[in-house]
Amino acid sequence: MFSNLKSAIQKVTSKTTEEDEYKGEDVQAVIILLLEACQIDGETGQVELDYIKKLLVNKFGFNEKDANDNISKALEDSEQRIEIFSQIKVILNEMNHEERIEVIQMMWGVILADGVIDDFEANLMRRMNGLLYVSGVESAAAKENAITQLK
Repeated sequence: MFSNLKSAIQKVTSKTTEEDEYKGEDVQAVIILLLEACQIDGETGQVELDYIKKLLVNKFGFNEKDANDNISKALEDSEQRIEIFSQIKVILNEMNHEERIEVIQMMWGVILADGVIDDFEANLMRRMNGLLYVSGVESAAAKENAITQLK
């Protein structure tokens, strides 16, 4: 299911130069969407950042340093980013439908990590469902899976 994503992650983590360390558009697009879910409520909570780091380490095989570096780089870049639609396009071009559902599930996990779903977060997920062509039923199942994983 994550074959394309895993191969891209391996490309990113196998780079030797610092300049190449942050390449891999699809991986970075996922990280940016996860950070968007983390920050949409106006706060960048440590619980949510820790959850993102855990995803990068456990799901994608990043080591702790690479996970921290990629999160830090994406956070720095987020101050200059004015839109996320280019990231959506990367995900649509690089990932199949099941992988996009997994991205929705990861986003739900980030949102649920602090135990609160506010209106901004709920709105973001509705928009992401439409933009990533994930149905409401698939998103609800992804949310339930995220809840189960958090327990």
